[in-house]
Amino acid sequence: MNETPDQQMSDNEFSEEGEIVFICGALRSGTTLLRLMLNHHPALSNPGEMDFLFECPDRDVVAYREQLKLDRIFLSTGMPVNDALDYPALVHSFVDTLRRPDKRLSINIHRNFERIPAVFPNARYVHILRDPRDVARSSIGMGWAGNVYHGADHWIRSEQSFDRLRRLVPADRIYEIKNETLVTEPSRELGSLCAFLGVPYDAAMLSYPDQSTYSAPDPSLLYQWKREQSRREVGLVEGRVGAMLEAAGYEPSGYGAIVPNTLERVALNAGHRWGRLMFSVRRNGLALTLADIVSRRLPLEGWRRKVVMRLNDKEARHLK
Repeated sequence: MNETPDQQMSDNEFSEEGEIVFICGALRSGTTLLRLMLNHHPALSNPGEMDFLFECPDRDVVAYREQLKLDRIFLSTGMPVNDALDYPALVHSFVDTLRRPDKRLSINIHRNFERIPAVFPNARYVHILRDPRDVARSSIGMGWAGNVYHGADHWIRSEQSFDRLRRLVPADRIYEIKNETLVTEPSRELGSLCAFLGVPYDAAMLSYPDQSTYSAPDPSLLYQWKREQSRREVGLVEGRVGAMLEAAGYEPSGYGAIVPNTLERVALNAGHRWGRLMFSVRRNGLALTLADIVSRRLPLEGWRRKVVMRLNDKEARHLK
């Protein structure tokens, strides 16, 4: 006998009050788009990306507290830091400030997924994927990479991290979604996701363009690598991600994967560094770019802090 949607939702309800959901995916994979959709549901909340939650150096809470003093996203939250708490308790205190009455909390995370279960053993996870060839291209525009070969780096690290998470949590606590299907069939995909989250679908999830700088889902923006990348660039990305491409459910281009030799890797590495340097000069100016490079290498914490704060301010001005 077929179950009604209400029965399906009831069977999938969260097991305990306050259980948290982590939206997991590589940067430029559509995590912000999904965040906006979730945050416009009357029974859900998503305050944004909080990677700082799981970036404690070797679980050293003293070093972690010092690190937070320079973290742009953490500082923007205005969260208090209780020096009496150990690392797990401190993270829980941060999350508690984000909870809203009568709303299921979700938070965006882009890396270190395998660290989450030790702190939140009852969490659920939504894994969003995007074609790595598009992610690689988009990374250049963000200044994170100087070429598509290195633009795929964070996609690779993110997916490897999520694979490690899979081995730590039951499969029924993970929901998979692709950016491409979220854009082409948003209502259907969000309906299925809402069932996983234990709430009914609400059309308000697609009203986010009215309160943000993001436009409505546009299928014409998908698979830009087919139009914007050369055959060699596509081959370099496919050679970089290897078997992970098909494992993620994306078809090879047919151009042939390219694995660069030693001299080609040297050139790609140099192009990567140069591209990032020029991006920083354009955005931050030559003086601040040089200060960033030098302050990383000198044991002058006060100066380094001032440089990072100036960089944070520049970054904040360019956020969409």
